[in-house]
Amino acid sequence: MNYSVFCYRRISHCLALLTCSALAGCNSLDKGPQRGAVRGRVNVDGQPVESGSIRFTPVQGTTGAVSGATINNGEYSVSKTLGPVVGSNLVQITGSRKTGKQITDRLGITVDERVSMVPEHYNSQSTLIRQVEPGKQVFDFELSSNLSDE
Repeated sequence: MNYSVFCYRRISHCLALLTCSALAGCNSLDKGPQRGAVRGRVNVDGQPVESGSIRFTPVQGTTGAVSGATINNGEYSVSKTLGPVVGSNLVQITGSRKTGKQITDRLGITVDERVSMVPEHYNSQSTLIRQVEPGKQVFDFELSSNLSDE
């Protein structure tokens, strides 16, 4: 066997071994708590939340990282990779809407005025709990600005 063929085969075997080792070592996404993919709609008094965020925090014996997503035109989506941990999760929702007025911000730039449209009892004082399961699920939120409607 000539020397160049021997070197080529040896290098190819080493590269194949390194590739397999790297792929086996990069499977860290399966480690840690199991997560679920979630998506849904968020409305307040029947109106979609124009812009906001939704946050899932593990509670009641469920452990893991906090997960969240942005809300655009009343819709949100979180993939399984970044989704909430399977189990009980406290849900906190924030959102705003345009008032129709233009204002000047601190930098002197004219922007659309925005006001909060999600009451505190769904964000900083939230008691919303959702049970996240493995796989995909839909959590729609029909919120009310009137606490007595709950």
